[in-house]
Amino acid sequence: MSGVSGQRRRALRWAEVEWSQQVVDPRQTRGRRYEHRGLLMLLVAAFACGLKSLRRVEDLATDLGARVRQHLAVPKRVSDPTLWRLLARQSTAGLRQTVAVQVRRLLKSPDVEKVALPMGVLSVDGKSLWTSQQHQVAGLEAVANDEAGTPLWRLGTLRAVLTSVVAAPCVDLEFIGAKEGESPAFHQLVPRVVESWGEHFQVITADAGLTAAENAALVRSLGKHYLLGLKGNQPTLHGHAIESLADKRCAARARTEDRARGETVVRELWTHALKPGEVEFAGAQLLLCVRQTHLKRDGTQSIEWRYFVTSLSTVELSFAHLLRLVRLHWAIENRHHWTLDMVLEEDDRQPCLHSRSSLEVTAWLRVLAYNLVSAWRATLDQAWPLGVHSCPGCAPRWRSRRMDAC
Repeated sequence: MSGVSGQRRRALRWAEVEWSQQVVDPRQTRGRRYEHRGLLMLLVAAFACGLKSLRRVEDLATDLGARVRQHLAVPKRVSDPTLWRLLARQSTAGLRQTVAVQVRRLLKSPDVEKVALPMGVLSVDGKSLWTSQQHQVAGLEAVANDEAGTPLWRLGTLRAVLTSVVAAPCVDLEFIGAKEGESPAFHQLVPRVVESWGEHFQVITADAGLTAAENAALVRSLGKHYLLGLKGNQPTLHGHAIESLADKRCAARARTEDRARGETVVRELWTHALKPGEVEFAGAQLLLCVRQTHLKRDGTQSIEWRYFVTSLSTVELSFAHLLRLVRLHWAIENRHHWTLDMVLEEDDRQPCLHSRSSLEVTAWLRVLAYNLVSAWRATLDQAWPLGVHSCPGCAPRWRSRRMDAC
């Protein structure tokens, strides 16, 4: 193991997953040498330790101490072909329920804080899971990627993350094939998440790719508010936001200033209250403009302008809370996507390319691993709010910051 082997062992002893009864063993009864859920737990623990290949998981199983081995219910050595065959045969049944049990336990923990905001927030965003022009995977339909007709196999996900919780746990996924879109997945995911997790949030946030009148209407019909990004894919509403907010001469309604990677980041908010019938967008109350200024070490600066539409008004949230709400949505990128891409290398490394089902099983196991790492990180953040910590999900160091500094 690497130089953080002690940290990994402590994390492995801490790791625990309560598997749903629907997660069944796909192997034949004859010749089984390893406990089914012990192997799944080994994979989750290995992903949480930042291991990407099944060979590294095999090495981890060999190096485990007796206490950790007993906790994970794995033998002295588990070969990578054994793990590959399990992923190739394992069904996704019960994995969503397993994640739900994990997150509910996390939310009940006194060690997990919520962000200082009057409303709970669920952020929804798409993320690539796997893309290739070389490997054909059973169950995935290819699309032509260029004029030459080169086939491209792609699988993505739409993620639902509770960003108003410091740990930012992922609560659900909806898979998106190469010829499928995010909006249909949104209509599948959001009602399911509201039914299961609606008590924990009142606002749903999403990027401009999901901004559409029908999506806004769906959110309002489910009794939730929305905050949606605005870009050129909604030219009328985006243009109206720019025109309405361009001539604002008043001081910013809210302002924050933070230090990030040696730079000073200033965020300022302006708002435009919509009159009834001013825009054809279900339940829209406010247009928001956020100016983000990066003051660099050499004295230069860069400015970004971002626009949003929301069904919230200043009656529900103050200007300062609206700015924090915008920043909370960015946490799904800064915490969830970043961890999966940079630590677990989800978009680049797939340990089992047997079928679409095996990709989906691996994605669920990585969600379980991410939630473990995120809970670990949130616990460290409470003890050292702006420190640099050693963490099992990163070798050798992980820079961890509180959610309100995202």
